[in-house]
Formats: sequence, C-alpha cells, structure tokens
Amino acid sequence: MTQQEQTKKITLSYLLITFALMGFTWGGICIAQQYGYLKNNSTMFYPIYIFGGASTTIASFIVLTRAGVSPIEWLKNVFGIKQKPIYYLIVLVLLLCYIGVGLLTKNFKIAMPLGYLFLYTFTSIMEGGLEEAGWRYILQPNIEKMLPFSIATLLTGAIWMLWHVPLFFMVGTSQQNMNFGAFFVFLISFSFSLAVIRTLTKSIWLCVLFHAALNAAGTVFAVDLSSMNTVIFSLIMVLISLSLIKLKKLSV
Repeated sequence: MTQQEQTKKITLSYLLITFALMGFTWGGICIAQQYGYLKNNSTMFYPIYIFGGASTTIASFIVLTRAGVSPIEWLKNVFGIKQKPIYYLIVLVLLLCYIGVGLLTKNFKIAMPLGYLFLYTFTSIMEGGLEEAGWRYILQPNIEKMLPFSIATLLTGAIWMLWHVPLFFMVGTSQQNMNFGAFFVFLISFSFSLAVIRTLTKSIWLCVLFHAALNAAGTVFAVDLSSMNTVIFSLIMVLISLSLIKLKKLSV
C-alpha cells in the first residue's frame, strides 16, 4: 500500500467511525426527543450527548492505534503541553484577536467576569477541546497532503460543520437557537485559526487548548451570530490567521 493510499484509508476510516458514533448518539437523541424522550433535563441525556461529542476523539484513537501509533504516543501528541513559549503566545494572540474583533463588531458582549475565562478553558478541554484529536490530528493534515492549504481548511471546516448539524435539531444545546449559516461562517474562521496553529506549531495540544479557550469565551461572552457583522468578524479572523503564516515565511 502506497503512502497516499494509507493516508486515504486512515482519513476515510476516521470519518466513518466519527460519523457513525455521532449519528448513533446525537441522531438517536434527536429522534428520541421527537417522541418525548431524552429531554435535556433527563438522566440519560448528558452521558449520551457527551459520548457523541467524544466521537471524533474515540475515532482518532481507534484509527491511529490500528495504524501503528502506540496509545502512549497518541496521548503524548494530544496532551503534549511542553511547547515553546512563542507557540503559546500564538494561541494567546489569536484568542485575544477573536475577543477584540468580536467586541468591535458587537458579536461578543461581556456577560461574566473575565477571570472565568481561565477556569472555563480547562473545563472545556474535555468538552470540545479534545475534538482536535481528530480534526487537526488526522483530517486537516491528511487533506493537506492532497489539496492546497486554504482548500483543505475549507473542506475540513465544512466536514466539521456537517458533524455539528444534529445539534441544531436537539433541545438543550447552544446551537438550537443559532442561525445555521452564521454558525457555519464562524466555524470556517475557527477552522482557519486552528489550521494555522497546527501548521506553525505542529502541536495537537495547542489546537486542543485554543479550541477549549474559544469555547470558554463563548460562555464568558454573550455571542451573537445573527447579524451581517458575523461575516465581517469571520473574514477579519481568517485574514489575521493567514497573516501569521505569511509572517512566519518572511521570518525564515
């Protein structure tokens, strides 16, 4: 089997397992709620919901360990906190840009003391952040082997959005009352920032951390993605993210 065939096999296996687990759990919740079961206040809602959210992490572990990555190596890659300070600075700069641009475009409004951002970042690692064990560990870099960076990032973002679709039909999720198109536009900007972090640092952990931090910001700030300002906000963040790669190339 050639390297390209191996890459395609790993990518397709990852997507198949991810969407099968997501469909069984989140799809099951959506169907059950139509019949009055698994409401968001029921005992079984959150275990099934969390398991669905972990589908991408579980799929990553299964596929990569089958491909020869040891469980210890997988854990070291996902939780590799020992990184250069400049790499953590990149994550911080991008997070501050999201908050600053969000406030300027009025997509973000302060809803809680900013100190909670630090606390919620670490609680969000398990609920959201660890998705990156799949999206940026397997999907993004493997698609980049076949397509240019920007197209690969757009495709990764589109697949990521497709994975989120059941949440828009599920009672008890933050996506339930969101505008689908605006969320997609926002997710594309998020996808570019994560892809840039992955490209510049080669670190899965920093993608996990940034994902968790931005999810935490969504709790500390009241996020409004219903206006046209969302497009402006997302476009600015894509340009900022891409500019970091340009600066990196100029500095080499």
